[in-house]
Amino acid sequence: MKYKSNKSILKMSAIVLLAIDLFFYLLALKSLYVFSSRVSIYLLVFVLHFIYLYIVLITISKTKESKVFWGVIGPFFIVPIAIVGWFIFFYNNKVDYCYLSSPNSTQKLIIGYSNWSLGETNHYYDFYRQTGFPLVKKRLNHESLHVMTRHTDMSDLNVLGAYDAQWENEQTVTFTSPYLNKEVTLNLE
Repeated sequence: MKYKSNKSILKMSAIVLLAIDLFFYLLALKSLYVFSSRVSIYLLVFVLHFIYLYIVLITISKTKESKVFWGVIGPFFIVPIAIVGWFIFFYNNKVDYCYLSSPNSTQKLIIGYSNWSLGETNHYYDFYRQTGFPLVKKRLNHESLHVMTRHTDMSDLNVLGAYDAQWENEQTVTFTSPYLNKEVTLNLE
């Protein structure tokens, strides 16, 4: 009887993980993303998948020896896969966030920025606005804004001109720098 209850718990956990994955996928289709400046929700879900896989390996083992084998050897199989996945999805995509408030503080523009360098520096910017839900942000640009610089020690936000951003009204902000002139509108659809 214990094996059947463990099996039903594993099935229910798999359904919950798939539902979470589907939820994030549907949000991304609507250009909505879940993030916080303190903890990566996506990294947390990523880790939960591997913990679930480890528990499944131990639980579905039939004999005590195989449970011990997978309990001891399982991490040597799962951890390298998890580390490679972490490097691919999270290490290379290290995004920092800057929050800009409109003059009357009715709107908040969130700038996600990152860069990589190989001779010249490639700066990438994504713009988000707050939604009615605390951790859910609406992405405003379909493709990341890309700026390439060479021989500069300016920070990503200085390259964008974020510190000198000009709000035309509560809905539109203009970034001006030696590298670009970009206007971002916060649509309240």
